[in-house]
Amino acid sequence: MGKYIIFKTLALGLFAGSAIVAGSFALTVRKNKKTPPRSNPATTSYPDYALSEHTFVSPTSGRTISFAEYGDPKSKNVVIYEHGNPGSRVLPVGPTVVKGKDIRVLAMDRPGIGFTSLPVDGKTVIETAVSDVAELLEYLEIPDKVILCGFSAGGPHVLAIMATIPDKIKAVYCLGPAGYFDEPITWTEVSPGSKSANWYARYLPTFYYYDIIYKASAITDCSNVIANMSAFSSKGDAIFLAEHPIEAQGWANVNYEAYRQGLEGYARSCVEIFGAEAKGKPWPILGDIASLKGLEGQRVTIFHRESDQLVALSGSRDLVKRLKAASVDAELIAPEGPVGGHFSALNDGFELILKRECSSSISAGVTAATTATASGKSAPEAAASAVAAAMTK
Repeated sequence: MGKYIIFKTLALGLFAGSAIVAGSFALTVRKNKKTPPRSNPATTSYPDYALSEHTFVSPTSGRTISFAEYGDPKSKNVVIYEHGNPGSRVLPVGPTVVKGKDIRVLAMDRPGIGFTSLPVDGKTVIETAVSDVAELLEYLEIPDKVILCGFSAGGPHVLAIMATIPDKIKAVYCLGPAGYFDEPITWTEVSPGSKSANWYARYLPTFYYYDIIYKASAITDCSNVIANMSAFSSKGDAIFLAEHPIEAQGWANVNYEAYRQGLEGYARSCVEIFGAEAKGKPWPILGDIASLKGLEGQRVTIFHRESDQLVALSGSRDLVKRLKAASVDAELIAPEGPVGGHFSALNDGFELILKRECSSSISAGVTAATTATASGKSAPEAAASAVAAAMTK
């Protein structure tokens, strides 16, 4: 009898708890079904220097796909940018990083973000995002190989794109990328807020999802996004954002677009990327990268600062090992020291892409070639060494 009462009490408690969560979820979704659209302040605080913004309809799913274009629309150096979580087609780099350079950046809204529709039933965010990129290349009739750039949670997405359409990829850059969660994290590397989020995503992904929904009002308040980031970021991030007010305002605009449709797209993507182990399977499409075939000769550069306390550097070291096991030409650039943090990697990464991949790096290449004779290195090797050294300053 006693056991029955205990069982009944536990069952009622579980039911009540579930009802509270479900009720909170329903009320929150209804309240936050629409969030404030992006509103760019005067150009003194954040000039929106996107050349243009576009939407088109997917020919296979009928969904809307949204992207923005930056840099030079005539450049043959096409970069597909996959944002982090939260993130959007708004590219919060400094206004001189890509503007006027020989680079064409196509920054996409992932499914459920900005103006891009959620995945169709039965499809994951990653699967849909990969399909969206393939359809974008067809829509814009881009015949040449493209460069992929993924920031933070965008890292797994660009690797999935590479694995799906390797013949269309010239090079891949992962900037402070999310790592596999079956690799033990060195917890001293990350901030308290990141520790908490990582733990819940790994072991209680359903709770993690609904907790995001429950906190919708706070999360979608982008009026003080830098302060909201403080629990997750490092001193290096605080210094970088304080010294770069344009980029700081850019991150606020990033988040406005991230939550334009509400939080479902963001929450689903977070669980896919950060809750993979808890769901009993690695990232969709990729599985374990080390076991993938057909990636010989693919080139992947991971840029991850030691000062990044939002995403653990140990995850990038593990990712490089897995990529090399799949015969990928993988490289890790990990500048030491307390400067930079997580968010500066976006500026650093695009500067690295410009110097390594784009014709605007001709002057740097000439300098490297001049140095090569003395150093005994080839010009490309010297140029790569010079870029890596510059990134550590």
